[in-house]
Amino acid sequence: MSLLEVVLALAILAMSAAILAQITRTATDNGLIAHRLATAQILAESKMAEVVTGAIPLQGAVGWMPITDTVPRGTWYFQLQTESAARKDMVGIRLSVTDQAGADENKEVFYIVRWMIDPALGLDTLPAASTGSSGSSGTGGSTGAGGASGAAAPAGGVQ
Repeated sequence: MSLLEVVLALAILAMSAAILAQITRTATDNGLIAHRLATAQILAESKMAEVVTGAIPLQGAVGWMPITDTVPRGTWYFQLQTESAARKDMVGIRLSVTDQAGADENKEVFYIVRWMIDPALGLDTLPAASTGSSGSSGTGGSTGAGGASGAAAPAGGVQ
């Protein structure tokens, strides 16, 4: 082999190694971005579930608040925004999640939007139990000519 062929082979090898290093770096960066986005999505869905169940009040959240749950990596923050919907008695909730302290609106990593019945209506509370007569039937019942039967009818059923 000549010296020219060896130098050419080394140049091709160096260029190939540089391209592979760039591809590896890009893949690693994209993997970290995907992990960050997946974490933000899980946290947003978790916090939205807390809002829907009433554990987090809609009116109490102002600005970015820290997420105190167990978080895999770093410190995360969430923000609630509500808006009235076009339909009566509905409210729109936008929950944003970020991992940057003192975050602006442009720094959010993920957000989730949900429309739900306005909790201020109080539809999630049970009505008060009535104390009056509810038209219940007697417990004795009638027996046929053959005597009493041993089987009881289900509640609200027909004998």
